[in-house]
Amino acid sequence: MIHDVPNVEGVAAVTPDESSSQLGLLPTRFRIEQEIGRGGMAVVYRAHDQHLDRYVAIKVLSSGMSHSLGPERFQREIALMAKLVHPGIVALFDAGEVAGQLYYVMPFVAGETLRVRLVRERRLPVAVALAYGADIAEALAYAHGFRIVHRDVKPENIFTVGGRAVLADFGIARIAGPPSPGGENLTTAGIVVGTVAYMSPEQATGGADIDGRSDLYSLGCVLYELLVGAPPFVAGSFMGVLSRHLTEAPRPLRDHDPGLPGPIDDLLMQLLAKEPSQRPATAGDVARALRAARMPSRSSSASSTISEPDRLVAEGQKAYRFGASGGGSARSHFEQAEVYFRRALALDPHHARGLCGLGNWHYLMGNLGWLPRLEAFAKGRELLLAALSADDQCAEVHCSLGKAALYYDDDCHSAARHTQRAFALDASSTEVLRFQSILFKILGRVEDAIGAAQMATTLSPDLPSLWNALGDALLAAGRNAEAIDALKRAIALQPGYSAAVERLELARRRLGELDLALESRMSRLALAGQTERTGLLEAEAKTLGPAEALHRDLRRELDAFLAQAEQGDPFADPSNTRTLADRIVLGYAELGEWHRAMDWVENAYQRRPGRLRRMLTDLPFDHRGLAVDPRYARLLRMAGLEDLL
Repeated sequence: MIHDVPNVEGVAAVTPDESSSQLGLLPTRFRIEQEIGRGGMAVVYRAHDQHLDRYVAIKVLSSGMSHSLGPERFQREIALMAKLVHPGIVALFDAGEVAGQLYYVMPFVAGETLRVRLVRERRLPVAVALAYGADIAEALAYAHGFRIVHRDVKPENIFTVGGRAVLADFGIARIAGPPSPGGENLTTAGIVVGTVAYMSPEQATGGADIDGRSDLYSLGCVLYELLVGAPPFVAGSFMGVLSRHLTEAPRPLRDHDPGLPGPIDDLLMQLLAKEPSQRPATAGDVARALRAARMPSRSSSASSTISEPDRLVAEGQKAYRFGASGGGSARSHFEQAEVYFRRALALDPHHARGLCGLGNWHYLMGNLGWLPRLEAFAKGRELLLAALSADDQCAEVHCSLGKAALYYDDDCHSAARHTQRAFALDASSTEVLRFQSILFKILGRVEDAIGAAQMATTLSPDLPSLWNALGDALLAAGRNAEAIDALKRAIALQPGYSAAVERLELARRRLGELDLALESRMSRLALAGQTERTGLLEAEAKTLGPAEALHRDLRRELDAFLAQAEQGDPFADPSNTRTLADRIVLGYAELGEWHRAMDWVENAYQRRPGRLRRMLTDLPFDHRGLAVDPRYARLLRMAGLEDLL
């Protein structure tokens, strides 16, 4: 990790002799290359992990800090931090002790910190600052859901990678709340840890019971600086800044720049309230407010008059989409879709959109096992080619050929070409936009995926599949608060929409809203008829809390998938868009067991190599977590997918 570590007054300093003398005692697997940061409590080095052939950052704490924390407390706390699996959080790889000094190991992030950017630009455009703030708020929401407080949110610990902000250095985090009866906190109360320019009043006074609202204060300080070019409190000394945090109200943003939006000014003043009780309740609330401040307004468009065959096809497509959303009425919707498509073809046997709709219907019915698979696929392809022959200027035909290329031929690039052609022919087709969003996400163009899905929901706000696609794209971008809003819209339009409920649960877990995530999971289990498991999950939540209950149910689900895998071929074509192997990879990823997930990814590639990109980028997990396994980089290079590294 690239670190700019400023000096922090008030804690034991690390001297060059002290830090350098310990380098030779670090595990031999790490080849130290250079010092990349130095502060009051630590020195950071770039190193090469020779076992896993990757670059890492090693942070060595000062002797004073190491002594204050103690190795046992440090190891327990690091073990908790290592469980944080979130696209907005830089992971912890390893930790240890050398000659009385504690250290921990992180990825070396190929990106710049916000401090570097602020030095270069002084302040950021409002939309960019709010987007980065929302990214960090979502990462904090996830950590706070586990009662983990960062305690050092500052521009030096925020990296920009791929257009989003990522929060680093949970190494001095602590578990929120006062000591349990008869127990002890994992770090010692009274030690002032952090950076004074971004430190909450309660943290600055060494309080023993700080919680996530302290991080929100620090985030407010960061946002303030991003928007106006300086943190809210500046003075000539450590104690001067500390005093202003404790006693002075910050100047409103509009005093610096009258053009800054009023609602953002109000939010910043709440974040910077002296009393924690006067700040927003959760980081998730902050993320939502920041995302809402930058969401574009939507406009409606009028529908045009269509012919009778086109009208029937439109009704068929609507029924088809509702069926594809799942639920107990799925088969009924598919049967209705077939009736509409055949009626359209009865009126016009060469109607391209009717042929296309019926071709898609055959593909899906074969996939679901409701028609003989190979015969259904052959008929579907025959109908799509007939549609192309009837009208090669029909956007829906090219879109459907793109789906066949992606889902049945494992050829995402051919799918992209078909979809590009479809969009050129009809940029207002919501189904073209929905599939374009899926492809953009798979190809790593996440912001384009969001834009396509947003356009689709604007054109047809009553179709749940479009809101699910938007939620999926937002989830891939780490914009979980917005994803929740889109997915709730999909479920409101179609209660029981299983794909949307699954993603809603994931978004809530990532946002740290574990009670609501538990509610979504129980809803999904109930929809699947798993009443016994639902009851067990509810009972565990009451006795163990939502975090542990969710963890246990994730494990139960994974164990069930593994048992199924022993009874058949887990890599066989699925009855929907996921194989059993996909579900196993997803389960291990959600539990943070990346090496075991990689076992299945590697085996899946051997069975169906063209599908690797889809497995890594279409499943709702952050595939970058697999980078802890040395096989990951080798596999991507072998598959020609270096762009995912």
